Amino acid sequence: MVLKATAAAPPISFWLISIALLLWGLGGASIYIAYFVETPDEFARTAEVAANRQAYAEYVANIPIWAIAVGIVAAVARLFGAVGLLLRRAWALPLYVTSLAFFVVALYRAFVLANVASVMSRSHISVEIVFLALSVFAVWFARDNRSKGILK
Repeated sequence: MVLKATAAAPPISFWLISIALLLWGLGGASIYIAYFVETPDEFARTAEVAANRQAYAEYVANIPIWAIAVGIVAAVARLFGAVGLLLRRAWALPLYVTSLAFFVVALYRAFVLANVASVMSRSHISVEIVFLALSVFAVWFARDNRSKGILK
């Protein structure tokens, strides 16, 4: 008799975290959709406090297309990484690594090259820090579950 190795059954926490990461991925993707359907002023009204809106709208209007593309790659990879988790596929890990790498490039462009912190509220900057932490967490979560045999 030959026994086949099967992947470990995931705990409920795996499913809850994976669903939360999917919702985060959907939210991130919607931000980049806004670049194409909203004007910079509309985008700034939803993203920034009143004191910073005009400066932030100017920042958004001047984001180069390559930087938007970098963000889109990060968001799409993040979204498909979450789908990979829900399907229990090991390819979720390289997608999350790709997302993290592209997100870091986007943050570098925004905060170092374009000095966006000068036109953002502290709460908006905090959100970016949380997104970075979530990106790192997603990589760790996918790697940990792959090593446990939950992702195959």
